[in-house]
Amino acid sequence: MAVRSVLPLLLGIFLAASPLLPTCAARSHSLRSPHHARHAHGTSPNLVNGTLPWGSEPQLLEKRAGEKYVFMHHIVGNTYVRLPSRLSYRVSDIDGLECRYPYTPTDWENDLREIAAKGVDAIALNIGSADWQRTQVQAAFDAAKRINTPVKLFFSFDFTEMPCDLGDIVSRINTFAGYPNQFKVGGRTFVSSYAGDCLGNGGWASLKAQTGNAYVMPFIWGLEGQFGNWNALDSWYCWGCAYPQGNYDKNTDDDKFYMSQLGSRYATTVSAWQFTHFSYKNWYLRGDNWLLNNRWEQLMSMRNDLTFVEMLTWNDFGEANYFGPIRGAQPSGTYWADNFPHTAWFDMSEYYIRAFKSGSYPAITKDVIYYWSKPHPAGAIASGDSIGRGNGFDWAMDNLWAVAFATSPAQVTLKLGGSSKTFDVPAGVSKLTIPASPGRITVQMVRNGQTVINETPAGFEYVQNPVRYNLNAYVGSAIGAAKVETTTTTSTTLTTSTTSATSTTTTTTSSTTTTTAPTATTTTVSGSTWTFQGCFEDRSDQRILDGLFTSAGSNTVSQCLASCASAGFAYGGVEYGRECFCGASPRAGAAVKPASDCAMPCAGNSAELCGSGNRLGLYSRPPSTSTTTTSTAAPTTTSVGGATWTYRGCFVDPGDKRVLYDGGFTSVLTNTIPQCLSTCLSKGYAFAGVEYGRECYCGTEVRAGAQGSAEGQCSQACAGDSSQLCGGGNRIGVYSRALTGTTSTTTTTTSTISTTTSTTSTSTTSTATGAAVTVTAFNPKGCIAEGTTGTRRALTGPSYTRGDLTPQVCNSLCASYNYAGVENGNECYCGNNISNNGATGNILPASSCSVACTGDASQKCGGSWTLNLSVKAPTVFTAQGCFADGGDRMLRGYSTSRSGMTNEMCVGICVERGFGMAATQNGGECFCGNEIWKTGGVGVGVASSECGMKCSGNSAQNCGSAWRNSLFIRA
Repeated sequence: MAVRSVLPLLLGIFLAASPLLPTCAARSHSLRSPHHARHAHGTSPNLVNGTLPWGSEPQLLEKRAGEKYVFMHHIVGNTYVRLPSRLSYRVSDIDGLECRYPYTPTDWENDLREIAAKGVDAIALNIGSADWQRTQVQAAFDAAKRINTPVKLFFSFDFTEMPCDLGDIVSRINTFAGYPNQFKVGGRTFVSSYAGDCLGNGGWASLKAQTGNAYVMPFIWGLEGQFGNWNALDSWYCWGCAYPQGNYDKNTDDDKFYMSQLGSRYATTVSAWQFTHFSYKNWYLRGDNWLLNNRWEQLMSMRNDLTFVEMLTWNDFGEANYFGPIRGAQPSGTYWADNFPHTAWFDMSEYYIRAFKSGSYPAITKDVIYYWSKPHPAGAIASGDSIGRGNGFDWAMDNLWAVAFATSPAQVTLKLGGSSKTFDVPAGVSKLTIPASPGRITVQMVRNGQTVINETPAGFEYVQNPVRYNLNAYVGSAIGAAKVETTTTTSTTLTTSTTSATSTTTTTTSSTTTTTAPTATTTTVSGSTWTFQGCFEDRSDQRILDGLFTSAGSNTVSQCLASCASAGFAYGGVEYGRECFCGASPRAGAAVKPASDCAMPCAGNSAELCGSGNRLGLYSRPPSTSTTTTSTAAPTTTSVGGATWTYRGCFVDPGDKRVLYDGGFTSVLTNTIPQCLSTCLSKGYAFAGVEYGRECYCGTEVRAGAQGSAEGQCSQACAGDSSQLCGGGNRIGVYSRALTGTTSTTTTTTSTISTTTSTTSTSTTSTATGAAVTVTAFNPKGCIAEGTTGTRRALTGPSYTRGDLTPQVCNSLCASYNYAGVENGNECYCGNNISNNGATGNILPASSCSVACTGDASQKCGGSWTLNLSVKAPTVFTAQGCFADGGDRMLRGYSTSRSGMTNEMCVGICVERGFGMAATQNGGECFCGNEIWKTGGVGVGVASSECGMKCSGNSAQNCGSAWRNSLFIRA
């Protein structure tokens, strides 16, 4: 092949880790040559691993000597939001940031386990210059060592965001070179980068000389035709080769072009999607026509010439190319990732990962339909989108895409709204598609007249007329019964449930056998009697048991239950043959599945059954004093700063539903109980908790439904004083103090809570029409002038200057005061009186407070010597009943999604933004507005029974349901 000059048309190089940008990783590199052939859009409804342009069928792969490695790119910058050290908040409830919370050790452990479970070899830690990212890298390596995971880690330095300081880079590499989970090739420390031309070939050679001859694999653009001058590089990977860079299907032309210059030094990438919709970067790259599957098949056809493949990415939510769950710092304004899961794509990728590494495709042991769709037509015009259509929008295709994994021939039906088609699929992998139509998705699989799969996801609806543009994909999977191996090795089996509660019937093409599935029997393990509770759906983003997880080739039912018992858990579960989960209690609302769904043999004993893919066989043991009481002794008290704190016990503290969720988080090596209590006291919080030795949490209340744990689970020594106990892993020791001058009342129709203060109160279950919800929150009052005498400050309490300021952030900082004011874009002032230094509190025209907030340019944060003022006051909202919602939203002022949503929380969120209407939906969503929009059926009252979904933060309350709003209006 003649050498061509392929100049990268960089669609955008954006900083991967900078906390000052609204996204942590955003990049796309066009590596297209203008004369490359374009593929037609025509698709076949059934494509089963078709012929590939490289010339090899993936079914006929020949295993080549030498290891094959699959990496996962992880954006460290999306694991934390930098705040001042003295106010190191866990920002899940600081509204203007639209972020989750800083990664805790448990989050890193979960990432490592989930990535390792699919066969990924190592994680590329994309890192910038910020000091807190160094801390997060340390946390990742510590977590890997702690759980003894097989997955390794390596640096991927982002030189678009950090200086090319060779000494600093070498120091970082050498710091972790000796860690057991540092990824190495032939004993050489593996190092990667995004960019890196700033070092030059000589710089990379010097790096290798100072790190014991590290193995380096950067991505540096602009080297076409010059690779011979960069002999220090052991390998070079192509970032942009994961995507088509125009309106055509992805092919291997770019791979072949770079391979012709690099030979065996070439490495490449795979991804499923890319869409971003910020004002400064707004585009869509074609993920249609099964990009993920086709790209994997292309990589398999090139397998003999490849060593490394990197998956893009685990957590780049801002560009919608994420395989993992959203558990980090989602960029501000990234609404397109809210409730748009992608984890099913990662589940599907396991099939290809293991094939790429081994040289042969694994047996299909379960029936699965993976499916995805955009939420609206590519050509739609959004009614409320100020940014506008982006580059590549017209490239998108309006289809429901699906891939069926079938253990034997079956009929698969796809439905999206009024569009529907049934396909005959053979055993194996079939790619299917139908045109999109407004409505919901349904996927079905039928075999021999028996329904194997029938699923309609509740969280997605395709709409014709969107309010805002969203070309992200909603990705789901529907899983049927697992294949059960019989003595007839050539037969294909189908497992279906019978009416008996004690057995399943297994039918094959040549014989009929009966396999006993787990029943409501008891198992005695290590002195504890465990009872089988049934088979449950266990989605990777909503685990039934969240206390402990292991994955082992020796897994059996008894081994798993023994592990759970030794850790003090009352529930244990087996899944996917090799996985074991433990917890204090199962997640409420988990769907019960037929016992036949949990029919996969245990990895350590094929005579036992250990769940299946996303199916958990659940066991429980009787509660005992040691596992159900939080303390047998009288509560102890501790005096700190003049306040008396009372110990309330040990609680299970899952990473996605913190016991103390709204007051902040710190992690320091000097942590002690008095230090933590003092920190929370200084911020005005009534509750404090210590966890994992070094962590401290504050809050206004204990989350409703928090589960007590054995005191022995809170026995980890404090990092700052080994004579004190500071909780444990996902176990928090909680303390509370009495508040002066605060009261709370509860009636059958009124619930009171403070959303930003330390007032504690009790919520009720009533959300019937006419019921009242009272919140004590900051109400926007308008623009006022600063003082005229003295220091010229109207609010004379604490003040802050922030690069992430919004009125909501300021309200949180002023939680202990009656007034909060924002000024000059980045200044926050607190106080209990506004008639200071000559200030009158008189309202000025809004134009006098017109400076955009540094944390959210759509909001105003005062002006020069003028304040946007908010005052704390009780505010009453009245329940109006249940209303229908849709893509054309009923309330269009503001929306957010929270893991701990309650009706009070939603009302407080809306109050702080000046709205008079609030609505909860789908258990965890909140919508605000000042008027009800009625289009089609949207905004129409419906029966109250249609708003029956429990709030994610309070199971005693209802928070609407799918496309149904529980509406509250300011009295």
